[in-house]
Amino acid sequence: MKVTTYEDVNNAMAVMAEKKAYIAKKESDMNVKINAIKEKYTEDTKDAQRELDNLMADIESFCNKNKSDFEKLRSRTLSFGTIGFRNNPPKVMLLNRKYNNNTVLELVKRLFKGKYIRSKEELNKEDILADYSQKIISDKDLSGFGLKIDSNETFYCEVNWEELQSVNSSKVSSN
Repeated sequence: MKVTTYEDVNNAMAVMAEKKAYIAKKESDMNVKINAIKEKYTEDTKDAQRELDNLMADIESFCNKNKSDFEKLRSRTLSFGTIGFRNNPPKVMLLNRKYNNNTVLELVKRLFKGKYIRSKEELNKEDILADYSQKIISDKDLSGFGLKIDSNETFYCEVNWEELQSVNSSKVSSN
């Protein structure tokens, strides 16, 4: 379809809407099939997964009861695999539900005078754009400290779904 007039554009957009609706329908059908396959897989494997989880829990329980065997070497290699304990990197966590990030932040500010508080410096681009639009700063000012305002335009084409639906409904009722 060659587009040479606005009428052609309008007709092309109607065809686009039909194609998008077709694609959306096919994607929906695909997702239904994918979900059915996932459900069947989950159903087919649930007993094996439960057994796997139970075996893992049993092995972990055994190793915890015999943790002294892992003091020198953190792992043991057996015929069918390796078992062991890993030291995870330390992390800072909340002590209990009584504390949340905001209360901890306030306490640390007060007790340690901000020693363990990070502050992040970054450009306030919104203020720069606002001042630029009000002509408070110019391109020359911005270039003086290594910045510029970049603006471009992007073409868009949006289908009016409501209008298309009413036109299609009219066509169906007139037939």
